[in-house]
Amino acid sequence: MSFEVKLGNEIIGHTDLEGGDPPMGVASGRCWPIPAYSSIQAHCIAHRDRWVDIPGLTVNLTAGPAIECGGTVMIFDYSSELNEIQIEVWYIPYPLYEELFPQHVEAYRNQFKK
Repeated sequence: MSFEVKLGNEIIGHTDLEGGDPPMGVASGRCWPIPAYSSIQAHCIAHRDRWVDIPGLTVNLTAGPAIECGGTVMIFDYSSELNEIQIEVWYIPYPLYEELFPQHVEAYRNQFKK
């Protein structure tokens, strides 16, 4: 599933949120920026080791509403060193987390099976 990364009403990138920590309600993945991302890139580089929230930064279902979360959305920009930008969405509540990311939940549960 693909998601839009938005600042206010403007799309600044995309992500698949391919990783996660189901018990914590965290979804994470690679962020694929588009040119509008440049408006916050310096912030994401400067604060990647100690995040400072960006008001209005959300991850949305494609052409849909923002993912509800009780935490924050963080972008860690390592583009100059690793050619990679990571994004995390914190504290997505259940059952929403399981609805959006059943593959994360299944992988988590499978690690305890014998």
